[in-house]
Amino acid sequence: MKQIFLWWLMAAVCPSLALAETPAAKVQVLSVQNPASYAGIQIGDVLQRSIEVSVAANDQLNDNYLPLKGLQRNGVELRQLQVDSRKQGNQQVYKLVYDYQVFASSGKPVQLQLPAEQVTFKSGAKVELPSWRFWLMAQLPDQLQKAKQSVVAQHRPALLDTKTPQRGLVISLLLVVIGGLVLLYRNSDWTLLPMVNGHFARAYRKLKKLPANAEGQKQAALIVQDALNQRFGQQMLASHVPQFVAQQPGFKPLEQALHAFFAESNAVLYSGQAIDAAGYLKQCKTFTRQLRDCERGV
Repeated sequence: MKQIFLWWLMAAVCPSLALAETPAAKVQVLSVQNPASYAGIQIGDVLQRSIEVSVAANDQLNDNYLPLKGLQRNGVELRQLQVDSRKQGNQQVYKLVYDYQVFASSGKPVQLQLPAEQVTFKSGAKVELPSWRFWLMAQLPDQLQKAKQSVVAQHRPALLDTKTPQRGLVISLLLVVIGGLVLLYRNSDWTLLPMVNGHFARAYRKLKKLPANAEGQKQAALIVQDALNQRFGQQMLASHVPQFVAQQPGFKPLEQALHAFFAESNAVLYSGQAIDAAGYLKQCKTFTRQLRDCERGV
């Protein structure tokens, strides 16, 4: 009888010991993410935060304790709750994403908070997502005032001085016209323009029509010689160059070129020496153009 009583006592005590030694289920918080900004929140803004936890693989989330969509607390409404789970080794990982929309409004900045959320599992394990405080911006001033009191009196704007820019524009246009006329006068071959139909201008136009051959180079020498004669007023020779530049100082810079021309023209016309016809014709054009510029005084 004694042995039966001992066996009965052991059978009653052992299950209690076993239950007492069974460890309670554990939940591990892996991450908590709150909104990036806690200030400047306005009515209608959506705030999102999330929590990621890990429990035993055989444990499951208790949906009965999750907040319902549309739940409003202190001016904040739960807009959406998204739950994702995945298996990771011998653990089950749950991620809960909460979307809140702010409906509160205030005439001055006020501090509100996203509510604390409790996550419960079927094993009895629990974890809490703490509340999160933020500042709500003021929507309207505390006291409206009449607009007339805050209007700044209008002042007549200062008038801009347009005379100086107009004067500068006129001067610029005048300089452009003068510059264009100078370039036209210096480089033009038109016979109809006044003061551009001088002896050397006509000679330059004739030179441009000559062929680049032996006959052309002789004609070039004669044409330039004839223009010099007309400008000098008589037959001009190499010995007359100093007298020519003394009478007409504008041709003084070309004194050496005049001597060189007479030396080369004598070789072309009288010595019978072979000279590059194309090169000589080009040289005559350049020299006649220089004479034309001196003739025009530019």
